[in-house]
Amino acid sequence: MRCHDDAGSPSGRKPLSGQVALVSGGAKGIGNAICRQLAELGASIALTGAQDVRSAERTAAELADSGSKALAFAMDLTDRDSVDATVGAVVERLGRLDIVVNNAGASRRGRLLDLASEDWNHVFAVQTLGFLHLAVAGARQMIAQGGGGSIIAIAGASALRCYPGNGAYGPSKAAVLATVRQMAVEWAGHEIRVNAVLPGPIREVDEDWRTAEPRLAAEVQRIPLKRVGTPQDVAQAVAYLSTAGYVTGQNIVVDGGSTTTWYIDGRA
Repeated sequence: MRCHDDAGSPSGRKPLSGQVALVSGGAKGIGNAICRQLAELGASIALTGAQDVRSAERTAAELADSGSKALAFAMDLTDRDSVDATVGAVVERLGRLDIVVNNAGASRRGRLLDLASEDWNHVFAVQTLGFLHLAVAGARQMIAQGGGGSIIAIAGASALRCYPGNGAYGPSKAAVLATVRQMAVEWAGHEIRVNAVLPGPIREVDEDWRTAEPRLAAEVQRIPLKRVGTPQDVAQAVAYLSTAGYVTGQNIVVDGGSTTTWYIDGRA
């Protein structure tokens, strides 16, 4: 595993050595890349899954094989007791908690005229209420440790520019951004920083997404950087926020510049 030395550190100590990071939805895609990036920077990793805990366990085993300390936990973001219990188990097994990344999410397709209340509530329960549950549980632990820490929400460019046909997704992510700002103000006195990363179109490098998603392929050509992002692009933004000691209440948009344009076809 490649070593990232802490800038200015003659000892070569990694910037997150001795810290523990909890990543929800850490088994696949963006969450997996975040776990690997933070582990590479020296953090011990606790990653969670809801229905697919076995994938989380496989990712934890792969990180352990690479020399990192990593454990997998089952957690339901919509259940506050489950979240509190998971944070307690992480601290019991790994000793502390310094970084919380809420990556897990949910989506229910449907335009607002047709979207069932149950679908709206489910999306908000996972993405907005779930973030509140995890961030509050993490902040309480950080305060108990004496303060300090970083909480990061993986929101989405959809929070700034909604897409037709996915009526609850953008609003739920916009609510996350408002919650991030509220937390940043309330918890600043405890030196807890709260920020958000807003990915645009993200696909795996080896994924044949252009064939499967021709409309997206055409839209990407109108993005200033003219490419989709990768999970690693998002993970790099998370790594920055994990170590940026004077940044709080902010949004980092990782979308190739697409939110600066009007490239979306509204007829979806």
